[in-house]
Amino acid sequence: MGLSQQAISGYLKRLREALPHEIFVRHSTGIEPTDFALDIARKFERILSDVDDVVLADFDPAALERSVGIVANEYAQLSVLPRFIAKIREGAPRVSVRVMDFCRETHAEQLERGDADIAVGFAKFFDDSLARNALAEERYCCVVGERSGIVGGLRNVADVAMFPRVDFADSASYSQDAVSQFLAAHHALIPPVATLACYTSLKPFLEFNDVVAFVPSAIADAFQLTRLQLDSMPETFATALGWHRKRSGNPLGIWLRDVLKEVVVG
Repeated sequence: MGLSQQAISGYLKRLREALPHEIFVRHSTGIEPTDFALDIARKFERILSDVDDVVLADFDPAALERSVGIVANEYAQLSVLPRFIAKIREGAPRVSVRVMDFCRETHAEQLERGDADIAVGFAKFFDDSLARNALAEERYCCVVGERSGIVGGLRNVADVAMFPRVDFADSASYSQDAVSQFLAAHHALIPPVATLACYTSLKPFLEFNDVVAFVPSAIADAFQLTRLQLDSMPETFATALGWHRKRSGNPLGIWLRDVLKEVVVG
């Protein structure tokens, strides 16, 4: 839902004060909705469904002639947006797309102001004020260049310490801590020979430097990098799309979110 525990508690308190009957009963294992709460929930679902039908009935993306804004981290720009924008152009041929870099400090303000319609990136970096939907699970994988001589000599995570490694600057597209902690847990963390600013510089770097790197699996696929299967892999993390709550009912936003989920989730 994208709400903090404090915010959820506040909303539940208001509901308890406004409604004539209890909506939750507490058990030793947690809380359970009452029959009254379930009945209200069904009624609200019908109302929201009817409203969506009315709002979306007259919406025709093919008739739109405007620009849409997408905030996306480098990961999304390389692995998600090419297919996503192709689908947008297919359904709304007169719509142009403006892509903005995902910045942890400003992405929520951009969505609130309407500078951007949606944001795409790593769930952990989204501002708590935003509504969001999970898209897919991702994982960092170990990669080398096409002509690397490392391929046959690296099978265990501990072996990573035997080879030069290139790292990336901590950003909205890369969690330096996650990779470092994973390597440290396997006694394989050594200083990198270089720290690159972005994923796009990795492939040309690998043409002249035989090193290992850890990148999200979708980046490895996008650049057709050689993956090394290790005996252990870093934990998965979530990718997500986000939007400002006050634009939740916007027909264009709803359409964009549906198209994106179709592209990523299928």
